[in-house]
Amino acid sequence: MKKFLGLVLVALSALFLVNSAVAIEKPEVTDHEKINVYIFRGSGCSHCYDALNFLYGLDGEYNDYFKVVTYEVWNDSNNAALAKDVANKLGAEFGGVPFIVIGDKSFGGFGEDTGVNIINTALDFYKSKDYKDVVASVLKSKDYKATSETLEAAAYSEGITEVVPPEIKEEKKNDTWVIVAVFAVIIGGFGALIFSSRKK
Repeated sequence: MKKFLGLVLVALSALFLVNSAVAIEKPEVTDHEKINVYIFRGSGCSHCYDALNFLYGLDGEYNDYFKVVTYEVWNDSNNAALAKDVANKLGAEFGGVPFIVIGDKSFGGFGEDTGVNIINTALDFYKSKDYKDVVASVLKSKDYKATSETLEAAAYSEGITEVVPPEIKEEKKNDTWVIVAVFAVIIGGFGALIFSSRKK
């Protein structure tokens, strides 16, 4: 019975380790241009706050790879027009904020996995030769008189002044193997328990 309990504890520990925070692997820094991460946001929007807080919390850790450019759209009609035209160009719907654009990909809203998806998308574009900055091309197409802000300026305007590093969870692509290993340990424990009880 002690062996079985030990195996169960090992299995639970493995599940706990799956959910612990780990860093995202960074590619080698090259002469590739920095990727622009655009955030179309609304002043006072809670999900926009979460996005800014997450990215500000990275504290420049990915500055070699990407920079964040923000556009406030609730109080600036020029920025709102730009956001709508960018969404049209991407074939996406501009239904609300935050509307985040990286290259030719967009994210609507900000949830549990969005921060990691933003980083991974930006790093993938950094490694790729196919990066096309859709927002920059839309900006060149006509005079929007749009007003951008840096991440730091946008964070400050939302009251974010303290850097609190975000918890970045490991991508779930390796979870299948960990779950298989945990089940193998549990089944092995049951097998050992049955074998030892028959031996007596």
